[in-house]
Amino acid sequence: MERFRIHFAPGSDEREVSVYLPRGYHDSDAAYPVMYMFDGQNAFEEERADYGNSWALHEFLGNWEKDVIVVGLESSRESDRHLAEYCPYHLAPRMWEGLRGRGRSTMEWIIGTLKQEIDSRYRTLGDRLCTGVMGAGLGGLMSLYAVTAFNDVFSKAACLSVPVGICYPQLVHQVREGLIDPDTRVYLSLGENEARDRKMLAHLVACNLTLSNILQSKHARVYPYLLEGGRHCEMDWKKQTPEFMRFLWLE
Repeated sequence: MERFRIHFAPGSDEREVSVYLPRGYHDSDAAYPVMYMFDGQNAFEEERADYGNSWALHEFLGNWEKDVIVVGLESSRESDRHLAEYCPYHLAPRMWEGLRGRGRSTMEWIIGTLKQEIDSRYRTLGDRLCTGVMGAGLGGLMSLYAVTAFNDVFSKAACLSVPVGICYPQLVHQVREGLIDPDTRVYLSLGENEARDRKMLAHLVACNLTLSNILQSKHARVYPYLLEGGRHCEMDWKKQTPEFMRFLWLE
């Protein structure tokens, strides 16, 4: 694991970047595909995770059959800043007091600054077919936004527990109008216990399926998934790692 700090222009502060390098990276001349992860403090060690539970991606990748670099970008610990930086849309007044999302600025910085830094520091396969993005919650929203708004950069996205309710019309418009290559792959999941009742769960499932159908109409490959008993937490997102990594990189 390697780490460095970088100036995050949209937040006017510094953020930590954690980089997982595959086994044997320093003993070869090989170049590797890259996955970028939102809320990167939760990607690896428990002691760095917000709530003491991480995705432990280094443990999974250390025994996985494909070598991939994973880049975890630390998010703001301040709730209001986190919401704004990880929301690509301006919301209606009834949603988070009409939050003015700065997610597009975040993505432009990731593409124009962070990706350039990673590609210069490490041996990466920097083309879109070898570049993916992943996240959960607002990170899942940003991953879906990234792969549809910046499909020339990202061909793969793991979008877990996307809060579709806060910006569903904008999401539908984004996916419908986005220029999406048929080689795009999107994993779109939801936990069964994330909704307050069965009616809300049915609504969220319907929203995810609508987004999936639009993507499939553009010939993208989509994996809509409902985790039985799944909650909105790192422990249940971690359980899905083998599923979405297999779909995105091996099938």
